[in-house]
Amino acid sequence: MKDIITLAKERADKFKVKNVVVSTNTGASAKLVFEVFGPGYKIFAVGNPAKAHERGLVSHAGVSEETQKILEQKGIKVILQDQSLIQALDFGGTDFKIGGKSFEIWGNNFDSAALTQVIENAGPKGKFNAVAIIYNTLQLFCDTTRVCIEVTLMAADSGLLLLNEDCIAIARPIERSNCPHAAVILRPTKTNDIFMGQFRVKDIILLPGPKDHWFNNERLWSG
Repeated sequence: MKDIITLAKERADKFKVKNVVVSTNTGASAKLVFEVFGPGYKIFAVGNPAKAHERGLVSHAGVSEETQKILEQKGIKVILQDQSLIQALDFGGTDFKIGGKSFEIWGNNFDSAALTQVIENAGPKGKFNAVAIIYNTLQLFCDTTRVCIEVTLMAADSGLLLLNEDCIAIARPIERSNCPHAAVILRPTKTNDIFMGQFRVKDIILLPGPKDHWFNNERLWSG
């Protein structure tokens, strides 16, 4: 079976997509994308800097300054943000800027709550808010698909990713995740404009992991 990056390139070529956004924690995925896609594409590596882990804002190590330099020497544009919108939700208590305004994002997953409970607990004083609803809705398409959308928003917010061209986003599952590998073709937009009508998902590839947990309805997270 072909790997997700090879499949993503085939879809990018089919739809004439030249902008490639890749989620990367250590730089490894970005390097693989560069090897498969080559210099004819604009590659954006999106993740968290190592200092974010040191400050307790994310759970993984993040991209080091040395790795950032290596990626940039290949012509890859590196976009690092202390937290994504969803990470701000996961960790809580940290101001997150959206459209120039700072928001304290709170609430997390729904803990298998019924839809009636979600509605009853949504709103300014409830347990859940709009970001939690977005997060949990995107999780229905699996964690890696959600990450593809998330890193595309981060790249768009940076001002480096063109908004008038489609992009393909790629995410491979982290070590403790049994989610499938994912690639998504999107028309990007900034986070604040996600409901303005331009942003849309055009194509989704889900590639099962070695044990195929996603399609066999098995546990997705180890530990």
